[in-house]
Amino acid sequence: MLIEQIMNTHCVTVQPTNSIAHAEELMKKHNIRHLIVTNAKREVVGLVGLKELQSAFSVFHPERIEYDRQNAVSSIMIVNPVTAHPLDFLEDAAVLFYEQRLTCLPIVRGRRLVGVLTETDLLRTFVQLTGALEPSSQIEVRVENTAGTLAKIATLLAKTNVNILNVLVYPTDDPYVRIVAFRVQTMNPIRIIEKLKKEGFDVLGPEFGR
Repeated sequence: MLIEQIMNTHCVTVQPTNSIAHAEELMKKHNIRHLIVTNAKREVVGLVGLKELQSAFSVFHPERIEYDRQNAVSSIMIVNPVTAHPLDFLEDAAVLFYEQRLTCLPIVRGRRLVGVLTETDLLRTFVQLTGALEPSSQIEVRVENTAGTLAKIATLLAKTNVNILNVLVYPTDDPYVRIVAFRVQTMNPIRIIEKLKKEGFDVLGPEFGR
């Protein structure tokens, strides 16, 4: 999946010369946690989040808060933030979020802003990809890490006339063993589990009748 398929193209922005007070007002008005800082050409030059806003004021000098709120956004923004291209893969964006501890990722062509991706967007998309939001069941099977194993299970499930919504493969401590998790479009997977066990597959769960 490409970033452009899920990114938000409606981006609330602020300019470097705008006041911190103006940035606060925009965040409250749009109920957002980040503002992308752009210049007159709509090129990304910075990023401001709640963390930056909070650091702008000294708890030891509350009498200065109103004065500090008039400072320019450029005084607190993250300069040259990490960005991505709309044709980058979603998985690559997820790696950036994880490795860089990001909460917001501006999406650019060149330096020009075309969209924004947040950690909430990312999480919602991955949940949708797993099929967990649909009425379904997940079946986990321990298998040998050999060619053709996944195809054998898929063929077996196809004979049960139940749709497969998603397939995930997890590593284990043993490099020759994998956990395959199938999400199937049924709330009662007992028949499928029994069929898998009959064919000799090591079904980890779910278990019924305990």
